[in-house]
Amino acid sequence: MDWSDGHRTGLNSALSEATCLGIEVDQAAARVTMRLDVLTLPDDGSNRSHRPVTLQLDQVGRIAASLRAQSWNDTEATVYPLDLNKLDEVVQSFGGAALHGWEFIDLPESSWTQWRELLSIDTTLSGTDDKHLLELSLQEGTDPRELDLRVWFGDLSVTDDTGRNISLHTFMADSKRWWDAHDHHDPRAVADEVAPPL
Repeated sequence: MDWSDGHRTGLNSALSEATCLGIEVDQAAARVTMRLDVLTLPDDGSNRSHRPVTLQLDQVGRIAASLRAQSWNDTEATVYPLDLNKLDEVVQSFGGAALHGWEFIDLPESSWTQWRELLSIDTTLSGTDDKHLLELSLQEGTDPRELDLRVWFGDLSVTDDTGRNISLHTFMADSKRWWDAHDHHDPRAVADEVAPPL
């Protein structure tokens, strides 16, 4: 899958403020699936602003993650071991946290400088076409835990909660429509977790 800068920008927008509900890894199939609730404004006249989707990454070549905690008075972070089979359980323990940050796709090597030496797991899968990258972070406000994750992959697809495929064009366009509506104070684009526009 070859992407333009427009694809990367559109996917970053579509994943912004998404709620992460779970992540599962199929090592044999070199596949990672993420259950997300994304902000969306479909072009069908509906007022729906949230959409549960499954993001599927195929041809996964590598997964690296850091699960750690650091209180304000800790000199060093505590890094916890992580089993890929337990990744979904760990993600769910964050209680439906929103993805932290605004950029997720094909980030530069410098983006994980602060945690690349604090890895809980770094696994090579059987995928061979890992020309793209997804990086995400989950944080807790009351408990100083953080999960940072990098997945190197070759292909990406999106389905809705019925398993129907959503084209990347539609996925990105519905997100752009929501953010444009939000920026123009449209009441259809209001979410508790998103600050109102200035």
